[in-house]
Amino acid sequence: MKFCNKCDNMYYIGIDQNNNNNIQYYCRYCGNVDENISTEGTCIIDVNTKVTQQNDIVNEYTKQDPTLPHLYNITCPNTDCKSNKSEIKSDIIFLRYSDKDMKYVYLCAHCDYSWKTNDK
Repeated sequence: MKFCNKCDNMYYIGIDQNNNNNIQYYCRYCGNVDENISTEGTCIIDVNTKVTQQNDIVNEYTKQDPTLPHLYNITCPNTDCKSNKSEIKSDIIFLRYSDKDMKYVYLCAHCDYSWKTNDK
């Protein structure tokens, strides 16, 4: 652990503003920058993540989960569903499957038909 020469607060490690390939110590309190950083034992990790198409997240036990939210005002798009043919109230379970976008997957609790937000 290294401390600032001016104010004796702890240094933090950051990337050099002028050269992204260099790291430097900087003080959050007074703004002092120390370019003399020891490269011995230094490890720089570059992580690249790639978001891919997610497989279907609905399984045979999904509709048995009592903690999932239900909608009763959406009709099932499956024309053979018994909630569309009789007086049975529709029961749709929904799950958000994308953290970046507001995308949902819907599951009919009667016929197990599932569809996503972007399906037409």
